[in-house]
Amino acid sequence: MQVVVIMEVQRSAAFLAVVALLTGCGGGDRGADRWAGTADTLPSGQVVVRNPATPVWAPEEGWRVTEELRIGSVGGGGPDEFGRIVSFEVDPAGRFWAFDGQAQELRVFDDDGAHVRTIGRRGGGPGEFAQAVQVELGPDGRIWVMDPQNNRISLFDTAGAHVGSHPAMGGFVIMPWPGGFDDRGRYFAPLPIPGEGFRMALVAYDTAFQPVDTLPVLEDPVERDGFEMTNSRGGRIMAGIPFSGGLNWALTPRGTLMGLVTDEYRLFELDTDGDTLRTITREYEPLPVTAADRERARERLEWFTRQGGQIDLSRIPATKPAAGWFFEDDLGNVWVQRIVADEADEGRVHDIFDPDGRFLGTVTLPFPVDRSPAPIVRDGTFYAVTQDSLEVEYLVRARVGSPGAS
Repeated sequence: MQVVVIMEVQRSAAFLAVVALLTGCGGGDRGADRWAGTADTLPSGQVVVRNPATPVWAPEEGWRVTEELRIGSVGGGGPDEFGRIVSFEVDPAGRFWAFDGQAQELRVFDDDGAHVRTIGRRGGGPGEFAQAVQVELGPDGRIWVMDPQNNRISLFDTAGAHVGSHPAMGGFVIMPWPGGFDDRGRYFAPLPIPGEGFRMALVAYDTAFQPVDTLPVLEDPVERDGFEMTNSRGGRIMAGIPFSGGLNWALTPRGTLMGLVTDEYRLFELDTDGDTLRTITREYEPLPVTAADRERARERLEWFTRQGGQIDLSRIPATKPAAGWFFEDDLGNVWVQRIVADEADEGRVHDIFDPDGRFLGTVTLPFPVDRSPAPIVRDGTFYAVTQDSLEVEYLVRARVGSPGAS
């Protein structure tokens, strides 16, 4: 089996219409007249939104995220002791469906954090998993678990019973998994494209699980350099140059693709024909790459040098990319994870853009989160996986609100 791990690489005209800022999470229309950016429509129909570094929110208007629940433990061997949570979902009853990749088990916890049941085990039989990568609540009310090594998607009802499966192209694993549902109920799954190197597209399946469309995945518009070596078996091994930036992309709820060029702070969205719907930029002050940053980069490349690779730290850029990754909440606001100077704030600081691409302000989470699995924000509630200083994983739930909100 070929395993591909990507760790650093998530509308229509009506969607692009001007709407009020988010309500219910403290945004309201307060400060809308303070926006100092520009929004232009090109002859092609592409909307270009340019944001200054100054946010719409005044300091007292920004969102605050307050932790309400944490599920996890150290030792004891119970169901709340996680090996590696590769994906999770939250159903309408507020239950967590967390997939532990080490145990190959789907563990369910209620909205108070109590363990409800454990589903499945490692194997190839019905309801078993080989290397599952994604858990998602389908429009049919069932839990869909993508398991590419078993070449299928397994379906479970809310009581945890295995109720069927769909065939899926397998033989490769991509993290974060790029597929899933859009808001029309179409399911997207990656499909390898024959040729030199590993290339893929996203295939869209209708509600009868018949293929109806194909999306070419996004490619970095910038040609990136890297460190390269050939091992004793003739294989080519490459390592990216730290802080050189790159492209992260994700499927949107609209069935489009959105990308983030991290060293340009540029978001862009493409439709199924590959046409650019909109581009969003934000001014920022680049952070310098310090001597300590370079030393940490050298340590993180030891996997490469141990195999005989040579690195040249002078090729590391003088400044850091502005951002790392992004995700979209249930109201179309885009959360962009910022690169920060203080290591203690890594994975905590996010810029928020409203559905029209206007920079609202910055939110600092009370806990760090990573790109995979991506956080979920629904109905003013923030769900995520976090780690403590010992790299112990926890499921967390937090409330998103404005200062002073109940």
